[in-house]
Amino acid sequence: MANVVILPGSGCAPTMQCNYYAWLKSALVERNIVRDVRVTTPAMPDPHLCRQKIWIPHCEDVLKCDEESIVVGHSSGAVCALRLAERRRLRAIVLVAGYDDDLGDANERASGFFDSAFDYEKIKENCSGRIDCVIGLRDGLVPAEMQRELASKLGVREPTICEKRDHFFTPPAEEIIESIKRFV
Repeated sequence: MANVVILPGSGCAPTMQCNYYAWLKSALVERNIVRDVRVTTPAMPDPHLCRQKIWIPHCEDVLKCDEESIVVGHSSGAVCALRLAERRRLRAIVLVAGYDDDLGDANERASGFFDSAFDYEKIKENCSGRIDCVIGLRDGLVPAEMQRELASKLGVREPTICEKRDHFFTPPAEEIIESIKRFV
């Protein structure tokens, strides 16, 4: 049975008080889409630098990401989802405001997630092609064009385009629910 793992963006501490995360967890369970929704509370370890050497082991050992996990990564969490999918089989990844570039930001560079090129073929293979990119066209932090380019690199032919959304700071986020439902 599928489970959903929510990986938040940087600085989201406490996790369940940020962005759409609490709403998404409740909506998935209340609507009986999935019963098992995993999110680290009160916060991911190292929530501000989001270092790969800390986040990846946490995803594997604590959140138990596995071949039944639909990993929903938001912003920095999307970058983590990409690296996780390079390493192991996952049911699917849903990248919300995802990117594969350090955005010229010192904290992003310090995270270690951008020290080497992404292996897009391995990511696609480990997700059996079950990947979606949820793109807010009004995103002021991650340019929509960068998100579209990532979708293209991952072979996502029809990413979820949200004309009136920004960086997905506020619930509800029905677009994310619909994306997840495709992979359950």
